[in-house]
Amino acid sequence: MAPAQAKAQPAAPNEPGPGATSRNRRRLIMPLIAVGAAVALVLVTSGRWNAWVGTAAVQTTDNATVHAEMTRLSARVSGNVRRVAVHDFQQVKAGELLMEIEPADYDAIVSQAEASVAAAQADLDNLENKKTHQRAVIAQAEAQRRSAAARELETQQELDRQDNLLRGGVAGTRQRLEQATAAHDTATATLAASQATIEAQRSQLEILNGDENLLRAKLRVAQADLTTAQLRLGYTRIVAPFDGVVGERMVQEGTYVNIGANLIAVVPLPEVYVVANYKETQLMHVASGQPVDVTVDMFPDVVLHGRVKRISPASGSTFALLPPDNATGNFTKVVQRIPVRIEFDPGQPLLTQLRSGMSVVTHIRVARDAT
Repeated sequence: MAPAQAKAQPAAPNEPGPGATSRNRRRLIMPLIAVGAAVALVLVTSGRWNAWVGTAAVQTTDNATVHAEMTRLSARVSGNVRRVAVHDFQQVKAGELLMEIEPADYDAIVSQAEASVAAAQADLDNLENKKTHQRAVIAQAEAQRRSAAARELETQQELDRQDNLLRGGVAGTRQRLEQATAAHDTATATLAASQATIEAQRSQLEILNGDENLLRAKLRVAQADLTTAQLRLGYTRIVAPFDGVVGERMVQEGTYVNIGANLIAVVPLPEVYVVANYKETQLMHVASGQPVDVTVDMFPDVVLHGRVKRISPASGSTFALLPPDNATGNFTKVVQRIPVRIEFDPGQPLLTQLRSGMSVVTHIRVARDAT
């Protein structure tokens, strides 16, 4: 029975030798070493990445677009649009008529203001005539006063002579003394009256001088009203403020517009520039005046040249309608972008074909020997 039982038992598996165990361990350790090395490389690289980016000879971004100082012209007076003189995307020159608001009402206001100025000027001229006449009256009164003074002196002398004769006992002199006294009294009264007349006429001249100040003030008010009316009449003509291209017309002929309503947009082409939004880590050595190569997506084979003009004082998110608030407890660090204004070097033919909003790629050459 013992041999039969021995045959029925299965054979035991072969146990691995020492060499096979060592190979299995190496298979497990090598992936762990590779993962650890990769993690270490990532940690080292991330710690120095910003420094590597900031010291690069050329700083590049495709977060950049062409800009132009577009101007939206608005109505400075209200009324119906009488005429639209240009079309969308039309080239215009500075001072060229773009559209006109019905000027009839403002013409009438100008005419009324001109009439007010003329009336105020006429009142002032009439007052000047009165003053001239008043000076003549005063001169006449002064002449009369001089005549009265001479007459008073003459009667005083005659009175003194008759008085001396009477004192000398000359007969018949009392009656002549009384006559001389009466004549002197009359001359004295006439002199006083003429002096009072002069004072009254001079007072009247002072009144006229006061009226002149008032009338001159009224004339200045009328002239100011005329200037305002002429300005408002001029505002009915909307003209191009500079050479450029009409971007968009917001109104048509016959539209009633109020003060402040947008009428038309003008873009000062080819006066364009680029705003490139660089990461804050790229601006370590970027400064105004550094050369920039610009490629436009529409013309990928052409390189335009320019220079860094200015760097924004704050990140783009700072100027957002709802700026971020990082004090709420759920802060996630995000690399910020800083707008950089780049202006093109003049005289490049392609500049006339650039349009606001075009996408571009900018390469700021930070190092002088960067190519």
